[in-house]
Amino acid sequence: MAAGSGAASGHGARTSTAALEASLDRRFQGVSNTMESIQGLSTWCIENKKYNSLIVRYWMKWLKKSDTNHRLNLFYLANDVIQNCKRKNAIAFRASFAEVLPTAAYLIK
Repeated sequence: MAAGSGAASGHGARTSTAALEASLDRRFQGVSNTMESIQGLSTWCIENKKYNSLIVRYWMKWLKKSDTNHRLNLFYLANDVIQNCKRKNAIAFRASFAEVLPTAAYLIK
């Protein structure tokens, strides 16, 4: 599912955003500690770079409500996105993650 495929109308944009938010919830909830899971979601995030702020906001939402093991998976994901975003012309992720990482670090015990 490609993000942002809604109609140009205001209603279509709201529907598209709601679909993206639901997709983010499913994706962040399902990320595991396998290389395939981390890299697959990282690639999806980078392909949807125009939504970087929303993606990082949902990353932080899931980080706050996840257990310790799942939080580690989410940090692995952030690391992969940050390392690959420059090469894939999605540098905006660096700034988005820079805003939340100091707070996120306090959630790791």
